[in-house]
Amino acid sequence: MESQETLPLLGDSSNSNYHMVDVSPKSATLRVAQACGRIRMSPNTFTLVRDRKLPKGDALALAEISGITGAKQTALLLPLCHPIPIEKVTVKCIPIEDESSVEVVCEVSTTAKTGVEMEALVGTQTALLCLYDLIKMVDPALNIDGVRLNFKQGGKKGGWKHPDYKPAVFSKEPKIFSSLEVSILIASDRVSKNEAQDFSGPCAQKWFELRGAKIKEISVVPDEKQKLQQSIFESCERKIPLVVISGGTGMGPRDVTIGALQELNAKEVKGFGELLRKEGSAHKKTAWLSNSGGYIVNQTLVLALPGSPKAVEEGLMVLEDLLPHALHVITGGNHG
Repeated sequence: MESQETLPLLGDSSNSNYHMVDVSPKSATLRVAQACGRIRMSPNTFTLVRDRKLPKGDALALAEISGITGAKQTALLLPLCHPIPIEKVTVKCIPIEDESSVEVVCEVSTTAKTGVEMEALVGTQTALLCLYDLIKMVDPALNIDGVRLNFKQGGKKGGWKHPDYKPAVFSKEPKIFSSLEVSILIASDRVSKNEAQDFSGPCAQKWFELRGAKIKEISVVPDEKQKLQQSIFESCERKIPLVVISGGTGMGPRDVTIGALQELNAKEVKGFGELLRKEGSAHKKTAWLSNSGGYIVNQTLVLALPGSPKAVEEGLMVLEDLLPHALHVITGGNHG
């Protein structure tokens, strides 16, 4: 039997001055990045752009298309950027009346081993250059500035936001829960005894408030079935449509959240748990060991999520598109 020949690999020990970062050991996770920038012009020119009356046509619409195209070409433009399968690109050109400017916001998402920050930045700058090209014949005195990464999400390091980032401008975070009331319960022995600080509750609160929901309360209960059941029951009595529980979904002897819900004869929404574990496993394999999921108690939807802020945020992101319809159906709406 012939012996296997060991092939010499260049790795990082070669004499090459450049190399792409090796991402092969990483796991593919959901990656999101958003970038922005502005182009400034005279008030008269701004009126033409806003009213879509430039000689070359609708600059705002064409720039949005151009930004999408640019984001998709990033790996061809930047030699050390990994070519990755982009799953979504959204570009918005937003006229800012009082500054005679147009703000461009580009958001890119994918499930990959590396992030999409450069794709978001290239998409932004391509859209800005398209605007420049369409406007320059009527106003060459244009300024492009403020190009930056707003935020990125995903990967081992989690999320990052620029200190000046304000999410209200972009439609990725619409007020989709503007009439929703939410109770947040933290199931934790240590937090209830003031032996540890809770970070999951504020994380969930911020997530919902950015989307227009009203937080009725954030309460902490120990990992005891009766006390947890009492808190859930009180929220149901007040007809709060959504209760988010953080903690107690693991396999430990003090993880009693799911048992407490089962003893309340809660109806399990099995798809929620399946989806949370499937998507969570892309970040961390031990997500398959979690009992997180969704339950219906009377006409209240209860989400049982793990007890870490990162898991809470990722879980809510996974369920975001499903929650409005689920809440609609629970309260008697049709399935259409």
